[in-house]
Amino acid sequence: MYVFPDKIGKVALMAAMTSKEEEGEFKAWLAQTQEYKIGITVVSGCKSQVSKSFVKSMINCAVQNEVIHHCTGHIHAAIHAGLECLKGLTSDVAAESSLKLKVAVVSDKKWICVVAYGVSAYHPLTNHERVGMGFMHI
Repeated sequence: MYVFPDKIGKVALMAAMTSKEEEGEFKAWLAQTQEYKIGITVVSGCKSQVSKSFVKSMINCAVQNEVIHHCTGHIHAAIHAGLECLKGLTSDVAAESSLKLKVAVVSDKKWICVVAYGVSAYHPLTNHERVGMGFMHI
């Protein structure tokens, strides 16, 4: 089975779910399309730490990888998309659960999409996958 990343949300979701080995290949393939810009980072820690650092890390990643411009409108859109992603991901996470998230930030000429995929656990035996996604027009 082959899933073709033909929409910005699919691109971001697939990028966030790549392994380290797959990430480079995915980015190289995506660069050939010239339709999307992408940045990938990792955020980890207990829920309170992730909540404090998520948006800042995601914005830095997006600006450094030229996914967005360092201007008010783009930063504002990225903040909204990041907060939507974080809210969906952490809405029912126990107070001090540990999170390890791979975050993909993708833009085209009109939209920005932020996806975080990873694992959470309050106890090692409860470790399981989580995903959050947020969109905003630029």
